[in-house]
Amino acid sequence: MSANDIIDISSIQKYKEMTKRQELLKKHQYKIHQGKDGYWRTYLPDEKCGRKMVKKKEHKDLEDTIINYYKLQQEQEKLRSFDNVYWSWRNIQDQLVMDNTVTKYNTDYIRYFKDTPFAEMEITKITEDDIKIFIVHKVKELELCQKACKTLYGYIRNTVLHARKNKLLIDDPIEFIKAKDFYKYCMNQTKSVEKQTVSQSDMDLLYEQFYRDYKDKPEYIPTYAVHLATLTGMRVGEISALRWDSITKDYIIIDKSEKYSRSERKYYIEQTKNKKSRVFPLTPQIRSLLNAVQKAEMKNGYLSEFVFSNEHGRINAPTISSCSKNKCKQVGIDEKGIHAYRKTLNSKMRCDGVSSTVAASLLGHTKEVNEQYYTFDITSLREKADIITRLSREA
Repeated sequence: MSANDIIDISSIQKYKEMTKRQELLKKHQYKIHQGKDGYWRTYLPDEKCGRKMVKKKEHKDLEDTIINYYKLQQEQEKLRSFDNVYWSWRNIQDQLVMDNTVTKYNTDYIRYFKDTPFAEMEITKITEDDIKIFIVHKVKELELCQKACKTLYGYIRNTVLHARKNKLLIDDPIEFIKAKDFYKYCMNQTKSVEKQTVSQSDMDLLYEQFYRDYKDKPEYIPTYAVHLATLTGMRVGEISALRWDSITKDYIIIDKSEKYSRSERKYYIEQTKNKKSRVFPLTPQIRSLLNAVQKAEMKNGYLSEFVFSNEHGRINAPTISSCSKNKCKQVGIDEKGIHAYRKTLNSKMRCDGVSSTVAASLLGHTKEVNEQYYTFDITSLREKADIITRLSREA
């Protein structure tokens, strides 16, 4: 680097510093004047008195005092910014949740808040209107569905609540705002019943494919796992984590599930989604299927503590999900994941008169979740016609 380069860099730095000084001095609203005693005087804002006088012998010293005051104000505003309060909440919240949740928080922060004017706003100055405008803007910009919109709202609400707990806010700018206020701006992602469940005709095609596989490729274990999903409505992680010692003479104990750590990039086994164990009756169909699995694994040397294993060990959830979609492709129907079998089994039970309490107990979620997200009318038009015909006869 030449001497001229060094001079140029130095000049640029001085120019930046001078520009910054001028920007800060422009914030100053009070007059700067020199008294008869030769001292330079002005006022600075004061929380108690409204303003206070400061004086310096040199004009530059007074400017330095003014600049330092506004620099400190900027730093304090930054400490009270939405962004800073959000991370203060995160410092605690991250210790209360799983690694995967922390990873989602980080991804969502980049998606919703990073480098936005809203995040830089001082939280004490954020109004109800600021929050409304920000959420509507993000919903439209990112084309958020209702679930994502509710998540965004939740981050803002938790940050405001954290600020109030720490005495940074007296009023609550989000008190009269609800997540549902913004749903009218959201993308409609409601799937049809046909997309979320498997019709009986499609299920018949799948069963035919399963039995072809058992005949032609009995060593391919994922097909057995998909078959079990159709009979039990178990979550894919629960199927992957199922052990032989959880199979009793009369029922299956479902108390473990496979999870994936995004931060560590590895699979591990822990409790089920709701942290509770449940039992599922061992029907003749299920018993026959499990016997076939055991026989195939013993013949090929796959047998392990886990029900579904192959030459590589325990079969993970993504492999089972992928198998389900491949089976659908093979029989020429729309691709369905394991969750579709879960919703289908539940809907069959509900349409057959089983209460939501019993169905929820078998599937491992609450009665409310069962009614809101898992229950669909899957009766065929012929079945509906039969019902109407029967009722007409009885009339």
